[in-house]
Amino acid sequence: MIEQTAVRSVFGLLQSYWVHLSVLALVLTVLVSFRKLQNAEKRSNAEKEQTFFLTILYVMVKSGKTVFQSFKEAAARKNFLSHLSSVASYIVRDSESRTLAESMRRFVHPSKEFMLLMGSLGEDLEGGFGVVEKLEKLIEQAIMRETDRWRRYVETVETLGEVVVAVILLIPLVYIVGGLLGGFPLIYAVVIAVAAASVFYVVSTASEPLHLVDLPKWTIVVSAGLLLASGGLLFLGLLGFSPQTTGLAVAFTSLAWGLFVHFRYLRVSVAEGEAAFLLLDSVAARLRAGYPIGRSLETVSDPRYSRYALSVARGLSLRPFNRFMSLAMETVKIARLGGLGSEALGLLARLALAIHLSFTGARNRMKLYTALALGSGAAIVLVSAIVVLPFTQVPAPVEAEVQKLIIIPQIEPVLPLAMLVSYTLGAVVAKVEDQTIACTWRAGAGVLITLITYFIVQAFIPAQI
Repeated sequence: MIEQTAVRSVFGLLQSYWVHLSVLALVLTVLVSFRKLQNAEKRSNAEKEQTFFLTILYVMVKSGKTVFQSFKEAAARKNFLSHLSSVASYIVRDSESRTLAESMRRFVHPSKEFMLLMGSLGEDLEGGFGVVEKLEKLIEQAIMRETDRWRRYVETVETLGEVVVAVILLIPLVYIVGGLLGGFPLIYAVVIAVAAASVFYVVSTASEPLHLVDLPKWTIVVSAGLLLASGGLLFLGLLGFSPQTTGLAVAFTSLAWGLFVHFRYLRVSVAEGEAAFLLLDSVAARLRAGYPIGRSLETVSDPRYSRYALSVARGLSLRPFNRFMSLAMETVKIARLGGLGSEALGLLARLALAIHLSFTGARNRMKLYTALALGSGAAIVLVSAIVVLPFTQVPAPVEAEVQKLIIIPQIEPVLPLAMLVSYTLGAVVAKVEDQTIACTWRAGAGVLITLITYFIVQAFIPAQI
């Protein structure tokens, strides 16, 4: 009896030990995974903002400031550098206990590329070599790097987009076949579609190069609320709450708001990319010709960048929606004070042109996904209709026997699913192509096209089979 009690006690201790060990292992796994995600986010942010960071350092050093002062200026530019501004602040604070060059050489960051860049600049600074010349070479490399990054970004998005679209368009076939074999809940199809679109969104956002579009925060807040509310209404349509009426309301609201943001803000932001190049190139050309900057800015007549030039010349407050245009205007302000020459402005003009061409080229190549997003819901309805149509031709005497063997699918449950898929895919494509969620017109147009297709299909397929 004593031996049995001892055995049970030992077994209980071992069981308790393994339970605690398992919990500890789970906690450690979660912490390690969270740490890896944090490092991955820091690495991605550093690589995205590196070009802006180098440009700010170059402009400040070229204008006569010391490297230390240039780092302080970069730390204050949080509107350009959401992540690297804090990095610059850390290096400035760390340099209080040692030299700035030593702080840069000892700097550790999850991005190996950025860490090596800081170490290289620190070595040049410590050795007394030309930091300005080094920054010029780095910006020359940035011109080629940004072009290559945009190309790889588009290729990644295209490959992933093809997979996502294939998965989404297979949903009606899965629904129909599952219905024939005994039932396939629509919630499964919703989970598949939303999961596929979410993966597309996460991967594309993580691989996105330089972020340029900087719309007012209130438009982002309104758009986020609209997307959540509209998605909830479309999901209620799956439960039978008047999907057609709900779909029309969502379609027109999203379409109207998205078109307003597109024409009021996004088109201006894209055009400002070209205007940034023209502004920098124009000032550089006038400096080479011996003209004073103030007089040159006042006499600008080109409508593409005249208002930006006049705002700099007259000291007016103007907030561009393109981040590089903001940087270009600030650079011209520094040049107006006599700190920059035509060579520096010409180099930044080349960078502005390379980024603008890469950004607009990527947007043009991704027009295919806009078309797929607009037609995804309609394609689901059409494919479902093609599969359902033969069942409408079954003779009445045979219909009862057929219903004993299989569950005859219907077209009505497909509508809310198709609208939700087109809305989700339209919102994701908008974020990938426009760098913002504010342009909801693709999502609204996709729902509207889906409804129109459904109404046409209803003319050929009875409401109830």
